[in-house]
Amino acid sequence: MLGVAVAAMALIADVPDVKAQTFPSRSITMLVGYSAGGQADALARILGKQLGENLKTSVVIENKTGANGMIAAQAAARSEPDGHTILMVTDAMVTIDPHLATSNHFDLSTAMEPVVSVSWAPLLLAAANNVPANSVAELVALGKQKTQNLSFGSSGSSTPHRLAGEMLQKYGGFTMTHIPYKGTSASVNDLLGGQIPLLFGAPTAVEPLATAGKIKILGVTSEKRYPLLPNVPAISETFPGFKIISYIGLMLPKNTPAPVIATVNKEVNAVLATDAMRAWLDKQGMVAVGGTPDDFKRQIAADYQARGELVRALGITAE
Repeated sequence: MLGVAVAAMALIADVPDVKAQTFPSRSITMLVGYSAGGQADALARILGKQLGENLKTSVVIENKTGANGMIAAQAAARSEPDGHTILMVTDAMVTIDPHLATSNHFDLSTAMEPVVSVSWAPLLLAAANNVPANSVAELVALGKQKTQNLSFGSSGSSTPHRLAGEMLQKYGGFTMTHIPYKGTSASVNDLLGGQIPLLFGAPTAVEPLATAGKIKILGVTSEKRYPLLPNVPAISETFPGFKIISYIGLMLPKNTPAPVIATVNKEVNAVLATDAMRAWLDKQGMVAVGGTPDDFKRQIAADYQARGELVRALGITAE
């Protein structure tokens, strides 16, 4: 009987190895918590196609919208930890949403394993042409004069866009009124229409308007200058340490065998290294990242702490 028990325990212990050795044994599902046609969805589809070719299987993109991506996240967390269900995550899902007080509280960091950071993009601080400031320093000086009430638009109350505005106030020692919108398009329209003087927005939404001379860009929120707009100063050049970027990555359920995580990581890195993928990301205003699972884990951990402190200090709640 003892021999039978030992053999059974050995079989159980070998289950992760079997999963790793047979991966992939069927098609892979990539869950996206946002609607079809959006940036995350578009990235998932081009990445999934090339990843499937590398792994010699099909990658099916499944959109599970709702709760800021948490519907997809919970579905991924409940899936078999064998590598065949991949979750595409945004920075907000892993560093902001877990801190929001909701009845449907769910923390991705305890349910999923980071696999790889796919891409990043900064936010751009844009101003209406009639704002009497052409740099971050001039904007801060304007804010401190209090000769006019400054406000800034964002794509929502619990977004990196809003946090960027709050951080700028903290670093600069002045105040602005936050005006949340349901998405970037509405805030851009109001900036053009003169309803708001400032906003933080994605490069793809803001840069074309600046090129056309309809608005101006005062700075980027990345730690260093944005490679796609090298002539635009980073806000950190005025306030060292200022950094808030948007990024997209991939995660797998907890207890996924390490060799499976390593395989997915390796193949995604291979896709990101191709000229075709980098060119596509450039057109979307994104920069390829790649790296190890630990690199992505450290990035999430640092932002989780910093953004959590800001969320709690501001009393930000779920929208």
